[in-house]
Amino acid sequence: MRKSCIISIFFFLILNSYLPSSQLLAADFSSDAEEDLLFANIDSVYTASKHEQKITEAPARVSIVTAEEIHRYGYPTLADILGSLPGFYVSYDRNYSYIGVRGFGLPGDYNTRLLLLVDGHRVNDNIFDSMYSDRAFIVDVALIERVEVVRGPSSSLYGSNAFFGVVNVITKKGRDLNGAEVSGAAGSRESHQGRLSYGKRLQNGLEFLVSGTFYESDGDDNLYYKEFDTPETNSGVAEDADDDKATNLFAKIAFADFTLNALYVEREKGIPTAPWGSEFNTSDTRSWDDRWYLDLNYQHLYDSGIEVNGRLFYDRYIYEGDYIFDYGPPPDIVTNKDSDIGEWWGAEVHLSRNFFKTHHFTIGGEFRDSLKQEQQNYDRYGLWLDSNPDINSWGLFIQDNWNILANLIFNMGLRHDDYDSSGSSTNPRAALIYSPFKKSTFKLLYGRAFRAPNAYELFYHDGYSTAKPNPELDAETIESFEFIWEQRVTENIRGSASVYRNEIDDLISYNQDPSDGLYFFDNLGNAQATGAEVSMEGKWQNGWLTALSYTYQHAKDKDTGARLVNSPRHMIKTNLLVPLFDEMLQGGLEVKYESGRKTVDDRNTARNYITNVSLASSNIVPGMTLSATVFNLFDDGYDYPGSEEHTQNMIKQDGRTFWFEATYLY
Repeated sequence: MRKSCIISIFFFLILNSYLPSSQLLAADFSSDAEEDLLFANIDSVYTASKHEQKITEAPARVSIVTAEEIHRYGYPTLADILGSLPGFYVSYDRNYSYIGVRGFGLPGDYNTRLLLLVDGHRVNDNIFDSMYSDRAFIVDVALIERVEVVRGPSSSLYGSNAFFGVVNVITKKGRDLNGAEVSGAAGSRESHQGRLSYGKRLQNGLEFLVSGTFYESDGDDNLYYKEFDTPETNSGVAEDADDDKATNLFAKIAFADFTLNALYVEREKGIPTAPWGSEFNTSDTRSWDDRWYLDLNYQHLYDSGIEVNGRLFYDRYIYEGDYIFDYGPPPDIVTNKDSDIGEWWGAEVHLSRNFFKTHHFTIGGEFRDSLKQEQQNYDRYGLWLDSNPDINSWGLFIQDNWNILANLIFNMGLRHDDYDSSGSSTNPRAALIYSPFKKSTFKLLYGRAFRAPNAYELFYHDGYSTAKPNPELDAETIESFEFIWEQRVTENIRGSASVYRNEIDDLISYNQDPSDGLYFFDNLGNAQATGAEVSMEGKWQNGWLTALSYTYQHAKDKDTGARLVNSPRHMIKTNLLVPLFDEMLQGGLEVKYESGRKTVDDRNTARNYITNVSLASSNIVPGMTLSATVFNLFDDGYDYPGSEEHTQNMIKQDGRTFWFEATYLY
């Protein structure tokens, strides 16, 4: 930790000495006009309250990552974007990436406690409630305009899965390209990517953007796992079993008050870790994920002042998994197959209006009808699982944003949801937001949220006798208290600090029944997390951007006091963007420190320091942008905890890798 602190302080000293002193003057010495201009430039967020508001007025701790930052840091996936933010951390088991939030990243959880939206559309599927953040994410990150991240329970607006927060990915429009764009990229381990996009806004108001992306990687061709280090299992080396392939298609058409979105992704991934006791060192154990949806959105502000937002959508998700087992003795190599199909449609609507100049009132609801939730497991010996429940849901919500005084806001919301699987749940949120000075804002927040058990957790079992269902699962709930202080330090530097406490009841987690050795999901008990987040960020007109954050999080089993698995206690993150050579190049630097995480066998991974560097250019050749990124610059060796289905309690992560990309806009 000491090394990371020294590096972070060093960056800030460089920044302070480089910039002209006039740019570092405190806002106290600036004119009233400059004060007003600064306030006008405060970022706005939509996701926190389902209407546009300044971040300082939002009833939550909010982070925003822009397209410029994504490009200049060279983030290849949504997981990399989220992993750069305070309170977020990433795990990877060589198949999927998982997002931990404020100390919670339980193994076996497919990101079910974060709600992922794309342009407001719910992306979590209806079988696993999964939120993919790796190459299985439904949008190429090059098409992202901004990512809004709202921390804290948000079931009062969004229902289930908005447990620890909401991530809303807002995509680009046709006008952002205004032409054709072609992109090619290459990186370590025979990785390649190509993209072709075209966007336009016509004189009649019609606007569209279409895009296609293909990605392919051989992966690491020699992965060593000491747990399999025997002559029978190739001395612990998995060869050519880590490949990755993905295709994304994107279309957005907007005219007048309507926007039609069509998104598709298919991904195939080799699994080198031999999970669930499957055979080691085979390229035939792999997973496939297909996800697509159609979304028709309507938004209109009427003369009466009522703003109406509505959407009608149809979604489909397909998962297939091949797992190679030896059913012997004698040797009997069998491919055990998982096949899941999710299909659903639904509608949402909400109305907003200002009343009496002090109230912003929002009311709305949504309905989701599951057409399919098929889960099958089979091999040549028979069909072991054939489940197709019908779990539908609906929800109604109401929210009032009340400006009690010019500098005092009270936000209150309430939502009632009903699920066929777990019954009903009613969840409130309340926030008191006070700005005693122009530069200071204090927020006192309370929220409650729930997560309904999904079809996978309720009904899955397989033919290899490793997992069994639990249809008696209850919904898990969280109650959260948070205090936030947001401070504008100078014209260019803003800071924030928060402390929180989360109380979770009926936590759903993977468990093993000692009577038969089978794994199943169960409401294991209660958990508690206490934490603090402190961050500073700076932006200068000459292109400098910097951020520094420290996170402390202590998540434990409330009944036993035991520390939760896969939960780092300390995290420090430093980000720096620097213009070079008269702004023809932009340099990026990201340094992340993370303390060790507890594993499922009660050991700890080692702490790690990860440094990423990037260079980006958009002016050397007209119309062309170039970027190059080196990840894990110092080739630091580190591990993440494996979940219960892995023999490996710690899974080694990638060393130094690189990625180069060239994009040309016609």
